[in-house]
Order: sequence, then C-alpha cells, then structure tokens
Amino acid sequence: MRNIFACLCLLLLLISVTRADNLVNFTRTGTMSVLHTNQRMETVFGASAPPPTSKAIDLYKVRYRSPDAKGRSVILSGLLVLPRGGAPRGLIIFNHGVTADRSLSPSRFTPAAKPSEVELAVLAFASGGYAVAMPDYLGLGDDRGAHPFPLGSVNSRSAIDLIAPARTLAARYNTIVGSRLFIADYSEGGAVAMWTVRMLEQDPTPAYQVFSAVPMSGPYDLSGVTRQSLIEQPTNAQAFATGLYLMANIARYFHKSEGVRLTDYFAPTMAASVSRVFDRNHSDETFIKRLALTAILMRAKNSIDRVITPRFKNALQTVDTNDPIIRALRRNDCYDWTPRTKMLLISLKNDGVVSPANTQKAMQTMRSRGVGADSLRQHVIADESLNHLTGAAPSFVQARRFFDKGFAGF
Repeated sequence: MRNIFACLCLLLLLISVTRADNLVNFTRTGTMSVLHTNQRMETVFGASAPPPTSKAIDLYKVRYRSPDAKGRSVILSGLLVLPRGGAPRGLIIFNHGVTADRSLSPSRFTPAAKPSEVELAVLAFASGGYAVAMPDYLGLGDDRGAHPFPLGSVNSRSAIDLIAPARTLAARYNTIVGSRLFIADYSEGGAVAMWTVRMLEQDPTPAYQVFSAVPMSGPYDLSGVTRQSLIEQPTNAQAFATGLYLMANIARYFHKSEGVRLTDYFAPTMAASVSRVFDRNHSDETFIKRLALTAILMRAKNSIDRVITPRFKNALQTVDTNDPIIRALRRNDCYDWTPRTKMLLISLKNDGVVSPANTQKAMQTMRSRGVGADSLRQHVIADESLNHLTGAAPSFVQARRFFDKGFAGF
C-alpha cells in the first residue's frame, strides 16, 4: 500500500512539473550519427565548417502550451536537439525564417529531411555542444490556426514558452545542459529573436537571463524600412514574386484572424488566388509560383501597383495606422529600445528579401540610446554573390563563432 501511495505521489509530482513548465508531451523523432553530421557540415558549410563533432545528436518533437495572439492557451509544437553526452555550453533558442510550408516546421525535421534552414541550425550549433530548441510558431507545426506573420511580439511568446519544456525534457534524459541561454534566428526569426530578448529583459519578474544573442537579417523596422521595400518597384520578376508572396502572407493572417477582406488589399483576381493558394498544403516555391502565375495572367508586368488596391497602396505610402495591417506593423517595430544583452547583428550586403537597412536602422537607433560597442556590434557579410537564401549558411557559421568566443572572435 505504501509503495502504491509513493507511486501516486511521484506521478502527481511529474504532472505538476509538466504543467508548471507547459510541457504536454514529446517524441524522439530521430538521431543524427556522428558520421552523418560531419558529412553534412562539410557539404553545407564547405571550408568554413565548424570543427567536426564527436557526438551523435538526438531529435525530439516537443508539444507545449503557450498563448495564441488573443491570449488563449493552445498547444504548440517545436524541436529540441540534444547532443548525446550533454550540452555543456548551454541552450540556444533558434527562431526560424518565414515559411508557409507546414512540412518545413522545425518539429517535422528528421535526419532524412531535405536541406533546410532547420538543418543549418542543428549542424551549426548542436555540433558544438549546445542544446537547441526551435519553436514552430503559432499557425505552423501542429497548430492549425493562422500564422501571425510578421508579428515578432506575438511569435516571441512561443519561443519563451519553449525554454522550460526544453530543460525539463533534457533533465528527464539525464542530459546536462549548461546554464547559459542564447538566442539566435534568421529572417522573420530575426525580429522574433529581437522581441524575445526584449520581452525577457523587460519582464518585471524575469525567469531567464539571456547570455548573448545573434539576430540575423531580420525585419526590425516593419513600419519603415520593410514597408518601404514592399512598395518599391521590383527590379526583376524574382523580386516581384518575393514581395507579392510576403504581402500575401501578411494579408492572409489578418484575413484569417481579424476578418479583413482580401479584396481591400488585392485586386479581385489576386485576392481570390491568395485565398485559394494558402488554403492548400503547398511548398513555398509553389506558393510563389502560383501567385506569380496569377500576376502574369493579370498582365501585372512585375508591377505591385497592378495587384494591390489603391487603398492599400495609399495606406502603405502614408503609414495610415487606421489600417489594421499598418497599425500592427508599427506595433511590431523592434529597433527603438535599449538592450542590455550582448548582441551581434548579422546582415547581408546583397539581401534582396530583408533589406540590410533594417539592421543599420537598429544599430543607429540603439547607439543613439547609449548602447556601446561593449554590448552591441554589427557584422556585415559583404560577399555580393550571396542572397537571402544562400547567405544563411555563412551567417550561421558567424553566429556559432560569436557564441563560442564572444566579440573576441570578431
């Protein structure tokens, strides 16, 4: 009888711990062998690859509780990466870039998955003795709602709420994870990471302290630099299609979550295409191609003016905060604040998706607020042959270098 009582007490204790840190459940989804990891690092990073690892890497899909954009508790999913034998350097929260493809959510990653940004993060960081936790975000992975693109203040909550479940799961597998907490990201995730650090620093009763952070190529100035880049005349068909995809992603979220009419933002034919395309499980490449095909049939000739409404164009040009999208962009700017965390901002000189002026604006503004070189610096990848996609790998290598050595590495 005493043994039964003891077991019940232990079970209740485990349940209370799970509820306390939001962990719902977890599943091991694969293991990357030492040979596979080192071969992939050599392939994707080339001569700049981090040193080879001597540890296999276990992958776990994690499900945990976090609030949605309206504050309601939902179950989200994410990926936890644990090097076998421990992660003495600490835990990295990695926030991924923009995607509407649910299959590219971090929790879906396995050793057999096709090359992706998630793989880059696993290889760059877990190979160096770091545990890595990656939220899928609201509206991706297991969550069937709309993804709040590009609202970093909303998506950062899913990053923060993954910290405790990641450490709890590591403890259950007797995997020692160092006490230091790091934040890294790329693209959309750049703004999510900036917001994650900001929210943790400004929490009146902070549960976590960030040791250092590397926001990479993020849209920190949504209502200024990013908004302006959306209405500039594209220089080629690829730039036009990319801009159209980003605007469609934004409008779709507000259509799904706030009930705005797509025809208030896009010409009727394009509005119908946006609704139709995003209601299917396509790859990002297919999303972009189908939107671009619609634009061709509309004879848009790579002109944004021919696919959006005059009302939306005017709202973009005048920064009309009466419009819910413009208002949300303004509220999610994340450059005009004073971080205490040591932070390296990485950008690409030739980034045609997220303008590097976002990073320059953040640097200039933070410097004007008194943030010195002892805690904030910028690293520009000047290779003009690199674009937003191909520039991810070298960016991750530099992020690993900063986490390993700090500013001394630069």
